[in-house]
Amino acid sequence: MGFVMLVFLLLASTQASMAQASGTVLLIPVNDTIDSGLSFFIQRMLRRAEQEKATVVILEINSNGGLVTSAQEIKDALLRSKVTTVAYIRGRALSAAALVAISCHKIFMEPGCEMGAATPIKLMGTGVQAAEEKFVSAFRAEFESAAEARKRPKAIAGAMVDKNHASIPGLSEKGSVLTLTSETALKHGYCDQIVSSMSSVLRIMDLESATIEKVEPTSAEWLARWLTNPNVSVIIFTIGFWCLVIEFFIAGFGLFGWLGILCLGLFFGGHLFAYLAGLETLILFLIGLILLLLEIFVIPGFGITGVSGILAISFSIILVFGGIYSALYAIASIITYSMLFLLGVYFWGPKLSLFDRFVLKEDMTADQGFVAVEQNMYDHLTGLEGVAVSPCRPSGKVKIGDERYDVVSDGDFIEKGARVSVRKVEGTRIVVRQLSE
Repeated sequence: MGFVMLVFLLLASTQASMAQASGTVLLIPVNDTIDSGLSFFIQRMLRRAEQEKATVVILEINSNGGLVTSAQEIKDALLRSKVTTVAYIRGRALSAAALVAISCHKIFMEPGCEMGAATPIKLMGTGVQAAEEKFVSAFRAEFESAAEARKRPKAIAGAMVDKNHASIPGLSEKGSVLTLTSETALKHGYCDQIVSSMSSVLRIMDLESATIEKVEPTSAEWLARWLTNPNVSVIIFTIGFWCLVIEFFIAGFGLFGWLGILCLGLFFGGHLFAYLAGLETLILFLIGLILLLLEIFVIPGFGITGVSGILAISFSIILVFGGIYSALYAIASIITYSMLFLLGVYFWGPKLSLFDRFVLKEDMTADQGFVAVEQNMYDHLTGLEGVAVSPCRPSGKVKIGDERYDVVSDGDFIEKGARVSVRKVEGTRIVVRQLSE
């Protein structure tokens, strides 16, 4: 009986070993920038691995880092995953990529690889600047919690982020950010084994007979990843916004209108697809745009409607870019690109037929019957009183005596029918002020 049980256990062990050897391995390339599109893709693959009961998920890493928020999302997904995860570093896993690697169950590195150098920075205009202490502390905590979860030395993880860490004898002194080589990582528990190839990883994990499936993002995910790149998205947003603004000043609805809708559709659609923004963000932007249009075309002056529109659009940008610093960088970029766009319109617009409505291209000579307006022809109106025959916002029409004149108010909105007086005349510009009751 004991012999039969022994044979049974041996058979069960063999079958389990064969099942593991013939399992499925999902291989996910993690190259270039750690961004929101990659985060969405990795999370989807981890969910798929759990549903299909994959044996192992291997992240093949060669990246200099990327967005902090994206790295945090990937870290959380890796720590939650019920599937064994492996980081296979084939070059470097720096900054945000180091957090991704540390969050895996196992780490394998090729000779000459690097991991660490993860001090967070913030984008300021066209340059970079060290992040504030509170952000460094928060990112350090992300590294330390990931290290604790995977039973790796917490102090080493913190030293990768914060230069003010306590000195680690023989490894890193206070005042310097830690970067591990393959050898030092192996010695201090941040590398399970140095390997020469993927085949070595599979052999060590007894997965030589497993089915290896290298997964790639779908075309839609690649497009969303490209559209959500901060540098690309601000350009698309700027073009879309100004195309719509120009379209509102041009009669009809044509090229600029469709181009504006297309660009803004790509901007919000890419972020919606990658779950980086919800419908509330798009609704907030549309509300802001409508409020600005009302302020320009309907409501006189510039007041609460215009301010509310600007605030609504600004908050929608903050929601899309996921943080105040990223949003400030985006807004600064949008302003810069807007200036370049307007300069382009200024210099090239007169040469395009689309802008004929705004540009006078014909000469108006005296031989053709055109005469200049006498500069002092309205001086006699100074001090006279009249009645507004249309609202002045600030421009409008006023009747003085039996004549009607195009006028502007001196700043205040003037209702139709109000009594006014001519405050001053500047050439052909008649400035009026409403008389008190």
